[in-house]
Amino acid sequence: MKYAFLLLLLAEIMMLSALTFEAEELNFYLENNLWEIDGLFHFANYDSLSTHKLIFFPVPSDSLCLPPKIKAIAIQDSNGAEVTMLNQAKKGFTFLLSLPALSFCSLHLDYTQTLKSNYAKYIITTTNSWGRPLPYAKYTLHPGINVQIRSLPFSVQKQEGRNYIWEFFDFAPEKEFEVTFQTIPAEDQN
Repeated sequence: MKYAFLLLLLAEIMMLSALTFEAEELNFYLENNLWEIDGLFHFANYDSLSTHKLIFFPVPSDSLCLPPKIKAIAIQDSNGAEVTMLNQAKKGFTFLLSLPALSFCSLHLDYTQTLKSNYAKYIITTTNSWGRPLPYAKYTLHPGINVQIRSLPFSVQKQEGRNYIWEFFDFAPEKEFEVTFQTIPAEDQN
């Protein structure tokens, strides 16, 4: 019984001291057959020791879209954090994130996918694997001039021109970020 209690206590301490996923601020650009995700992912290390974590970033790749093309992956706003791309596969990519003790970093990630249909998807439910709701999430969808939105992932919170904006606090998504759309020929735009 005593050992079980100590193991439970140790597990809780490790959860508190592990790398945490604090927020994401993402811009989604939708043009004809191109889906671009460009954003910041914010991480923290509250431990008194540096930490290194392998992170798998899933990306849909099926009959509706091609595998992603990474345009950028880099640390911004950091005190010694590092990111190393390790592997890119059809269903996502793996990178190593290293943070010094008691630090915060913003990871800039930008990638595109060629779409084969009028459907775009970003996997957000994996944020639930971090063991708690995401403290903050902001998503902005930027449809191109020749894109007419048919369905959105959430009820509209805010719209600025053609752009849709959502903000969430303590966010535990139950479904993916999915958009269906129609491409409008140039001669029909008014």
